[in-house]
Amino acid sequence: MLLEPPIPVLLPHGLFDEDGRCHRQGELRPLTGREEWALAQAGERPGPRAVSGWLAACLGRLGDYSRVDEELAACLTRGDRHHLALHLRARMYGDRATLVARCPAPGCEAMADVDVRLSALSPERVDAAPEVLIVALPEGRAEVREPTGEDDALLAEVQGTREERSALLWSRLVVVDGQTLTPSAWLALPARSRHAVALALADGTSAPDLGLLARCPKCAAWLELELDPFALLARELRGGAARLETEVHVLAFHYHWSEADILALPRARRWRYLELLRNELEGRPLVDGWS
Repeated sequence: MLLEPPIPVLLPHGLFDEDGRCHRQGELRPLTGREEWALAQAGERPGPRAVSGWLAACLGRLGDYSRVDEELAACLTRGDRHHLALHLRARMYGDRATLVARCPAPGCEAMADVDVRLSALSPERVDAAPEVLIVALPEGRAEVREPTGEDDALLAEVQGTREERSALLWSRLVVVDGQTLTPSAWLALPARSRHAVALALADGTSAPDLGLLARCPKCAAWLELELDPFALLARELRGGAARLETEVHVLAFHYHWSEADILALPRARRWRYLELLRNELEGRPLVDGWS
């Protein structure tokens, strides 16, 4: 049985191994029904560990890594993970997406449609990104890396104030003169140094720019949106969950396949079998030239 070919994708940042080699070229497999269903059930905003499991299931290869497991997927930068989600969403539903936002202006609160081209948010980056960014501080030479899925997972699992969680994240991202920082050591740095580090990461990040601006159609106020690619994909899959159940029912009823076998098929294969079944029931040729 022929399946859809994998989707080639070039990560903006890539995964650096212990030898300093960067692995950027990957292959993204089309989602099977099983992965569609799992992501649809992941809630409004899938958690970082759920995202790592999903990426491990659909990322077939990454550079010299022939297999990507959850641990490896968690090591990908936040930007690379978003890049993969945008690519897959564009493959499944098209490059354009429409977001709905409510105007924040007092007395307006009109709803506005915001059209987005996903490829414009995360174009392929030809030049490789550095593994770390270097910032010269009065306290010494700082190395700053981009946050990963594992960083996000840790933050999602700890309690604390916003300031405490922020300090924990920065302490994981920044090394000063070869010394790792504790959250309290990060907060002990002068505000000017912390600002310089944050600015360097903001300017040097390889992550997609997911911040969007649009005008309210009623009062022309500016609307600010932040796109979450995994939440967008989960929401659209959740909207199609009833159709997926119907597809499983129809194929199981007519072909006597198990639910597991049907959910192991990617969408294009399921739809092809449904098309063949419809043609047969309507008396149409199954293949051009056949009666």
